[in-house]
Amino acid sequence: MSVVDHLSPMRGQWHGTNRLRLMPTDDYQASTATAAIAVTAVRFVSIAYTWSDGDAPQDGLILVGGDADSASGVWQDSWHTGPTWMTFSGGIGQDDVLRLTGSYPAESGPDWGWHIHIRPQDATITMHNLVPGQEPYQVVELALESVG
Repeated sequence: MSVVDHLSPMRGQWHGTNRLRLMPTDDYQASTATAAIAVTAVRFVSIAYTWSDGDAPQDGLILVGGDADSASGVWQDSWHTGPTWMTFSGGIGQDDVLRLTGSYPAESGPDWGWHIHIRPQDATITMHNLVPGQEPYQVVELALESVG
């Protein structure tokens, strides 16, 4: 199955809630969110989304394509990634979750990991931070509902 076919139930306009926390012991901060999900260049899915950090509007873009066992993508978010793209690879698991894994440079020491999980069955996107030597923990949950 292709990523485009797998994510086809998510095509369209969405609204919902974005929840963000920095550390696993922090409370989540919620904000309203939107997403526009479309097929791009035949073989890719683009997920353009908005959310806010307090009064500051934020936005991001996930572009992903490939097959169930060889997906790849890029991600950029105005708050999380700054001026650079983060690249990802992954695939669709037995539980129908598209899991993407990337990394980013730490101030010192080895790179840290970043995981993006896309669940079309409940229109949810989660993002997880992976500090070297620790278990991944969820940082972002984007829960969406179709606009119609």
